Formats: sequence, C-alpha cells, structure tokens
Amino acid sequence: MRQVSVNIQHWLDQNGCPDERVRRNALWIARMIEYGGPLEPGFMRQTLIECTMRPKRRRCPGLLWVLKREDNIIEAWCGTCDQQRVYVSGWQDTEWADGLMEPVHASELDPMTPIN
Repeated sequence: MRQVSVNIQHWLDQNGCPDERVRRNALWIARMIEYGGPLEPGFMRQTLIECTMRPKRRRCPGLLWVLKREDNIIEAWCGTCDQQRVYVSGWQDTEWADGLMEPVHASELDPMTPIN
C-alpha cells in the first residue's frame, strides 16, 4: 500500500496558488480538500477523484473516499484496490477549504477576464 502524507502549504506559493513544479499533484490534493473540508469531523464521502494506482499493471477503476478525521486531517483512500491512502494537513486556510465556490451568474463575469 502507498501512503502519502502532505502538508498542502508546502506546495503553495505566497499567494496560495499551486507551485508550478508540483501543480498537477497540488490540484489533485486540492480536490480532496474541496470534498473533505466542508465535512464535519468523523464524516466521509465518496468523490469523483480517480485512484492513481495500477494493481496488476492495470489502472484501478476506483474513486477515492475522503474522511475528515477528529484531528482535522483529511484522509483519502481507494475503496476498490485499497492500495492508496493520502493524509492531508495544512488545508484549513486554503481557498478550497469551504468546498466548491458559490455559483456565479455568467452576466457577472467580464468575458475578457481569464478565469483561473
């Protein structure tokens, strides 16, 4: 089993954005924060985050589950292959901590402004 412990703050720049060197991995962790951050401690949910493991050299078809532990660590694991477990700390002050952003009506956006 692969276990990874990540303090997301180590992967963010001074503006709270994913550092370019680890952007793909940081955004993978950010999705765990979006799903797990709004949960009450002790609660969990299945996500749409794909498992990255390859048991028997085949991509695992599983989706990760997230749990907000009583110690405020977000724990993610694959319930299909049980080969991946991720522990996320330092997430509380990120832009993803409260979950998905509130919807914005299209008329409120300037079409020339890039959306990040």
